[in-house]
Amino acid sequence: MRNRPHPEPPSIFHYLDYRDYLERFFAFRKSAEPGFSLRTFARRQELGLSSSSFISAVLKGRKNLSQNLRLRFGRAMGLAHQEMDYFELLVQFNQSKSEEERVHYHKRLAGFQGSRARILGETQRRFYTRWYYSVVWHYFGLHHNQNSPAHIAKKILPPLEPHQVEEAIAVLLELNLIRKLANGYAVKDRHIAAGALQGAAARGHQKEFLGLAAENLERPASEAGRFGVISFSISNSGAGRIRERIEAMRDEIREMVERDSESPAAGNTEARVYALATQFFPCTSEEYPAILPEVRQSSPPARRISGTTSDSGDAGS
Repeated sequence: MRNRPHPEPPSIFHYLDYRDYLERFFAFRKSAEPGFSLRTFARRQELGLSSSSFISAVLKGRKNLSQNLRLRFGRAMGLAHQEMDYFELLVQFNQSKSEEERVHYHKRLAGFQGSRARILGETQRRFYTRWYYSVVWHYFGLHHNQNSPAHIAKKILPPLEPHQVEEAIAVLLELNLIRKLANGYAVKDRHIAAGALQGAAARGHQKEFLGLAAENLERPASEAGRFGVISFSISNSGAGRIRERIEAMRDEIREMVERDSESPAAGNTEARVYALATQFFPCTSEEYPAILPEVRQSSPPARRISGTTSDSGDAGS
């Protein structure tokens, strides 16, 4: 009887989610060492944890790793110098609080030879060339047992043609973002730094989704999403605070999505793929005509309009 080949240890450079890497690392150690467990790992001198409950909380996304713990985890896993550097950056990338931070750490991760971040950085432009690539990708995150392009095409809004779904599947497989199952597809990589996309490619992707948002207004109120418009006057500093608040809201929503307790993995069959489009733009130029002194002196002071609001409510109503 031939000896079964030993499983290969996971390469940290193939991951863009340190929690996924930890899960794979622990699975590998358990297969290689039958006596291995989270409890025995927690007891390692490099970690010095009193129990494995903290590790479980980290794997479930309930706890984060501080800088000190990142170093201790890396030592306990026996990571080499470059692997340790990558792991520390990966944790910072996953735990970033803003898109600017995510883009920064994604670029640094992409600097490592063989890094998954580098692969995505070189190919993500193709991923964003068609709006339905990302929608089909998220669809497979909800429905692992679907492999009929005709069926999937009808489930996307607006509906696709079967050949477009086939095209999306081919691209996602080529980019290694999904893997083939016996009767469907599973998402392999849930972390793509969209913020790293810039220039014409980013504008094209954004325009496509703005077009979808405009089409959404024509649907019945029961099917359309929430849409509102507010116009107002505000100072430059106030506009800056609004931009910061919008970015903070987007970060908060990303965190809500990542920590959704009713995710598809939890067996929720009512989940859907959504898109959130936010846009804040000026309606006047920065240059204003000079007011003649005699007009300024004779005219009564203008009453400042702090804001005018037009809220369409539910789209389609």
